[in-house]
Amino acid sequence: MSVALAVPIVQAKAGAADDSKAMAPLNTERSELGDKNRETLGSRRNLTRPSMAQPLTSKSEYRKSSPQRISMVANELDHKNIVVLSQSCTEDVDIKLREKSALAKLLSDLKKKKMQYDAKIAKKRREVDSTIVQTMELEKKLQGIKSNNKMAESEVSGLRLENDRLTAEVDHLRKDLREATGNFEKECQEVEKLKQMLSNYRKDLNAEMKARDNVQQDLRASRTAQSLMIDRVDEMEKRNRALKTCVADTFNH
Repeated sequence: MSVALAVPIVQAKAGAADDSKAMAPLNTERSELGDKNRETLGSRRNLTRPSMAQPLTSKSEYRKSSPQRISMVANELDHKNIVVLSQSCTEDVDIKLREKSALAKLLSDLKKKKMQYDAKIAKKRREVDSTIVQTMELEKKLQGIKSNNKMAESEVSGLRLENDRLTAEVDHLRKDLREATGNFEKECQEVEKLKQMLSNYRKDLNAEMKARDNVQQDLRASRTAQSLMIDRVDEMEKRNRALKTCVADTFNH
C-alpha cells in the first residue's frame, strides 16, 4: 500500500517540477517586462524632472518675467508631459497586453496540464483503490492463512507429543524385542539340545527295539525248540511206554 501511495506522490513531484520548468520562461518574461517597466518609469521620471526643474531654476527669472511668458512655458511643458505620458501609457498597455496574452497562454497550458494531471490523479486513485481492495483481500487471506497456520501448529504440536509417546513405546518394544530375541535364542539353543537328546533317545529306542526284536526272535526260536523238545519227550515217553508194555508182555508169557 505504501508503494502504491508513493507512486502518485513521486508523479506529483515530477508534475510540480514540470510546472516549474514551464513557469521558467514566463518568469523570465515577467522579469524582462519588469525591467522594461522600470526603464520606462525611469525615462518618464527623467523626462518629467527637467520640466519640474526649469521652474525651480528660473525662480529668479520668474519674478522678473512677465505673466505672458510664464503661460507659454507652462503650455509647452503640459504638451510635452502629455505626449510623454501618452507614449508611456501606450507602452504600458502594450506590455500589459503582452503579459495578458502570455498569462492567457500560460493559463491555457496550465489548464491542459491540470486536466492531464487530474486524469492521471483519477487513474492513480483508481489504482490506489484497486490496490487497497487487493490489500484488504490479501489481508483477509493472510488472516485465514495465519489461522490455518495456528491450527496446523497445534496439530503439529499434538502430533509431536504423540510421536514422542510412540517413540517411547517403540523404544520399549525394541527393548522387549531384544530381550525376547535373546530369550528366543536361548530357547532355540535349549530346543536344539532337546532335539539332540530326542535324537539320542530315538537312537537308543531304536537300538532297544532292535534288541527287543532280537529277543523276541530268540524267544520264538526257543519256543519252537521247546515245542520240538516237548514233542520229542512225548515220543520218548510213548516209546518207553511201548517198550515197557513189550517187556511186561514178554515177562508175562
